[in-house]
Amino acid sequence: MNVARFVTTLVFLPLLLAAAAGGGDAHAQGRKPATSKTAEPVKTEAAHLKSAADVLMDQDRYADAVVLYQRAYELSSDPALLYNQGRAFEALGDYPTALEKLETFERDAGPAVRARVPGLKDLITDLRGRIATLVVRTNAPAARLLVRQKDEGIINIEKRLSTRAGSASVEVDAEGYETFRRDVELSAGAVVVVEANLTPKKRDALVVVRTTPSVDVLFDGKALGRAPLQVRATPGSHELVARGDGFYEQRVPMTLALGDRRDVELEMKSTPGIASKWWFWTGIGVVIAGGVATAIVLTTEKPHSTGSFSPGSVSGP
Repeated sequence: MNVARFVTTLVFLPLLLAAAAGGGDAHAQGRKPATSKTAEPVKTEAAHLKSAADVLMDQDRYADAVVLYQRAYELSSDPALLYNQGRAFEALGDYPTALEKLETFERDAGPAVRARVPGLKDLITDLRGRIATLVVRTNAPAARLLVRQKDEGIINIEKRLSTRAGSASVEVDAEGYETFRRDVELSAGAVVVVEANLTPKKRDALVVVRTTPSVDVLFDGKALGRAPLQVRATPGSHELVARGDGFYEQRVPMTLALGDRRDVELEMKSTPGIASKWWFWTGIGVVIAGGVATAIVLTTEKPHSTGSFSPGSVSGP
């Protein structure tokens, strides 16, 4: 028999409001009965919600029906609505929640209400036989678990939950990690453990540059500023250039892969001073003019041989 059709034709209990029953079921729930001024409107609204939910069940709109049953229960505290919620969740395939609702109904409903469901114990036993226990462990912090694409919340190292038996997709996702996915077969009554060891995502390469002393740094021709600094780069070939006044330029070609970290430490070498130039023969004089010091290079040339010049003749060494 079709489960949905079975649910809609056989399982619903009429709304038995706590106010109409003298408030006994409301006290069983630990709730205060409605006051005389509000009891009738509450009863009427709850009844309307329950009737609308029944219609939705006949239309196979189980998720929408659950919402209305829950609202009616919040107004009336009628345990009969727990039973109806349980059967709606069963139709949705959410057997753990269905079992929870029916067990609460069995505990909180009065004998007269329970007597209207003679097959309750068999139904609860049947639901328990459709449930497996899934245990998921992960190495990633604050990882989120999805089972059959349903969000089951955050995993703190390990998460245990009841779910319906059968095939299930397990997905674990965490910031900075590759998503873990696995299909598992959950046998009824069994405990299945999934070790979701997530792999950190590969990121762009990181290049850390330090120079002594601090000089300007260019990466692939783009000026980045003065060292020390960091730059993230895509995989591939790159060139780093360090340059500064008074120092030889240094070029560092490199090939980077995803997730690489490259530490580049450069000892800058000074260029020769002016006194070491081959054309420098004497020294440097300093002239103060207008309060500004100006360096003047003084050079001398080697003395030439003495000679004479006269028209038509040249004498030399």
